[in-house]
Amino acid sequence: MVSVAKLRHKLWDLLNALCHDPKRLVRGVVLFICSIVVMYQLSDCFKKLFNPPISTHSRFDLNDSMFYPSVTFCREPAYKADVMARYNLAMHPKYTSAFDRFRFNESSLEQLFSEATYNHSEFFIQHGLDGDAHNIQVVESLHLDMGRCYTLNPQTTTKHSWKEAGYSIMLRHDTNITQVTVGDTPPGWHVFIHDESEGFAENRMQSSGRVEYLFLEVNEEMEIRLATQHFFMLASYENECVERSSVSSTRCGEDCHWNAVVDTVGCSGPWMPGLKAPYCTNAEDTKQLIKLYRQLEDLDGTQCGCFQPCTTTIYTASVMNRKPFHISVPSSQLWVYYTSKMVSIVEEFHGYDFNQFVSDLGGSLGFLLGLSVLGLIGLLEKIVELVFIRRLIAEKQKKQAAKEAQSQPESTKSVNDCKSSENLHQPSDNTFTAGEAVIQ
Repeated sequence: MVSVAKLRHKLWDLLNALCHDPKRLVRGVVLFICSIVVMYQLSDCFKKLFNPPISTHSRFDLNDSMFYPSVTFCREPAYKADVMARYNLAMHPKYTSAFDRFRFNESSLEQLFSEATYNHSEFFIQHGLDGDAHNIQVVESLHLDMGRCYTLNPQTTTKHSWKEAGYSIMLRHDTNITQVTVGDTPPGWHVFIHDESEGFAENRMQSSGRVEYLFLEVNEEMEIRLATQHFFMLASYENECVERSSVSSTRCGEDCHWNAVVDTVGCSGPWMPGLKAPYCTNAEDTKQLIKLYRQLEDLDGTQCGCFQPCTTTIYTASVMNRKPFHISVPSSQLWVYYTSKMVSIVEEFHGYDFNQFVSDLGGSLGFLLGLSVLGLIGLLEKIVELVFIRRLIAEKQKKQAAKEAQSQPESTKSVNDCKSSENLHQPSDNTFTAGEAVIQ
């Protein structure tokens, strides 16, 4: 209570002094407002220093050589109608009720998908990159909705940009039907243009935002112009990404999807390779597997730790020309090439660093409080003097007072002892010597 009363008394004296001196009052009010503004600005600066905002910088670069994307082809229709009919099934496995007629004791799902999908010779007539078929690596993959797909991966870079240096792909089909009913997909091929590192997954490509999709019909020639964009992103709370990963985010999300389905059903299918679970061997499990596979196709892969890469390449495809294409068999021709070596690069960087923090700090303190480096040094000296030096002086004074208080009783005691000894040796007034007694 005493300290609070003293504080109130000092504040009251300060207000009285300010009221009697208007200049001091104005200075005090301005200093108080400026101090509040400075504290607000400094708190904002510290927030930006520990959680800096992200800025984007874009530029263009001219490459000496061009690296082509991967191109994945999936056929439409995906399955052979005559083979599916021979196994008493509908045209597509998605019609699960037909599996009640499938003879699991005579055939397996692996045999069905192997015979009902199209092999490489039934898919392509020829393909090449920069005029050479050996510049392409062909990777096949099996899927439920799209059947057997083929991915063409480039094995070389090209130094020229135009039609002759790009992809030249001629595809084969088995039907010439060009008129279809409303809502049906005409015969042809689904074309996915994507980065080679991402791979291909049927349920993840369109939702990833890093793939270009086109549809090539039968008896059609199409020319596609490519443009490349490189993105370098920074990981943040709003945008989680990984710098390096042994598995692409697309592949990781597909594995997460497969494991969620298989853990529920207890068996897998031929379109989900690499899983330890056996293939389904009865109609009920197969129907449940296909239904759940399609229901969970949009499962969020982040729950399995699948995040997008911080560095990614997006290829933009523009149709340059489309025209009829006719040879002796139902087929189509696709050209994919660059028309320019210009590459767009988008980089993210932290928009606030320590240098800017020091600049903002100096600006706030100098403009609002009039503090310079020398003034700040003087202020720090005053603070150190008030906090430490006065405390040291007070502690030293306390020790000195304690020593003096301890030495004072000892000196008093010694003085009293000296006085008592003097009294003992001094003769009293009533005492007579022997001579005086004889005289008397």
